[in-house]
Amino acid sequence: MGPLRLVPLLASLQILLPLGSPADLPPPPPNITATPEKTQYLIGDTVSIRCVAPWSKDRMQGFQFLGTSGWAVDVRTSRRSYTYRFNITGPKDGGLHACTYTVINRFRRPVRSQESSFIFLSVKDHPPQPTLALNSSTGVTIEGQPLVFLCTAPAGDAERRFHFYKKKVEVTNWGNSNSSYIEARFQVEKSSQNDTGNFTCGYDEKTEGRWIPSYRSQAVEVLVKEPASAPRLGVDPPSGVVSEDRPLRLTCVTSRDDFRLRFGFYRNGVKIPPGQAGSITRDAGNSSELLFPQSPRSFSGKFSCEVEEEVGGTWVPSPQSEAVDVTVKDCPSQPALLLDPPSGEVVDGNPLLLTCVANGPTAQRKFFFYKDGAEQFSEMATKDRSLYNIPEATDTVATGQFTCRYEERVSDTWISSPFSQTMMVLTQARSQLIPLVAGCAAGAATLLLGLLLVVCFCRKRRGGVHWKGLHNKDDPSTYPMANVNSSIS
Repeated sequence: MGPLRLVPLLASLQILLPLGSPADLPPPPPNITATPEKTQYLIGDTVSIRCVAPWSKDRMQGFQFLGTSGWAVDVRTSRRSYTYRFNITGPKDGGLHACTYTVINRFRRPVRSQESSFIFLSVKDHPPQPTLALNSSTGVTIEGQPLVFLCTAPAGDAERRFHFYKKKVEVTNWGNSNSSYIEARFQVEKSSQNDTGNFTCGYDEKTEGRWIPSYRSQAVEVLVKEPASAPRLGVDPPSGVVSEDRPLRLTCVTSRDDFRLRFGFYRNGVKIPPGQAGSITRDAGNSSELLFPQSPRSFSGKFSCEVEEEVGGTWVPSPQSEAVDVTVKDCPSQPALLLDPPSGEVVDGNPLLLTCVANGPTAQRKFFFYKDGAEQFSEMATKDRSLYNIPEATDTVATGQFTCRYEERVSDTWISSPFSQTMMVLTQARSQLIPLVAGCAAGAATLLLGLLLVVCFCRKRRGGVHWKGLHNKDDPSTYPMANVNSSIS
């Protein structure tokens, strides 16, 4: 091979394998050691990592320590060895570790050395987190009620001591009365609104004579509310005056429904038992309804209600509502409906008069008249009766079934009476009466003619008897003749 051919080959080798002096290469790696040497480090252990750079003429600038978990530390020093100490706080302090050093080369530039060999630190993790439970599943309670926290650690034989925290600050005023190392109980005898907040717990586990803290439990949020205010009782009818055998409705309404609720109704301070007098109870959210389909006789009194909230397995009553007066009145008696004409048969075009008569003392009343169930006329009156006049009866207006009723004012309410008896009215057309009138007239004429004939016949009979005694042998001169001229011309 000739010299001319060797020049390109040497040039290519120079590109692939660039020539450089030993001064351009990184300094050799340092030596690294860790003390104490342990198979597994515990949280709280102190570890010393020593990094020693080999001797050289270059001036030292410092060391760099790094871990594979992502941390790194730079140390400025002119010495050729350095020991970095730190406490093990968790698994992040474990893993692979290495170090390097930096020198100032002959060109007065900093050059970092190659990395040292890796050392591995095995760190035992924190004990697993416990479970924190509260006696109230919702975390909401009422002021004055107890709060009971139960912190439970996983099963194990190691000795443990527990801690409770409120808003990340340890609570110290509690006694650890548990008989094992599994759980601890923390109780607030009477909660207040100051106890509102997040609570957590944890424990220390004794390992190799050292207390190792566990991870904290999940937070439990506590909300302490003020006691419930008194509910509100509503009555229907709103006046509180109801007729016996008419519906009476009581409605109890509370201001919140954060807890399970139950309601109670009272009459004159005595609780009304469920189902009394056929009553029906319906609960709906933050309200309850007590319905008497028919108000019991003599059921007047002062009514109130209360609500109870279930808090941590305990029923906490609210103050009772303001009392409401309820008056149950005797039902007004049934009115009587009178007709004129009384038979209920009226000639087409003639008047029809209906009278609704109420029994009992005079009172303010409203009278109502109905035909075939539809209201026809009403009147406000302070008397015991009301008149409904139909001036001209027709089949459309008058024929049908008529009833009436009245409402009596008691306090601020109107109490309705039952309906009167039903009266049937029939309207007769005039054309149907003409033959009847004509027949009656003909009969009367015939009767009158007969009477006249009888009278005439009787008179003739009477005259025959008078002259029956006159015979030719009798002398008429013997009979006196009054106002008769006796001379014969």
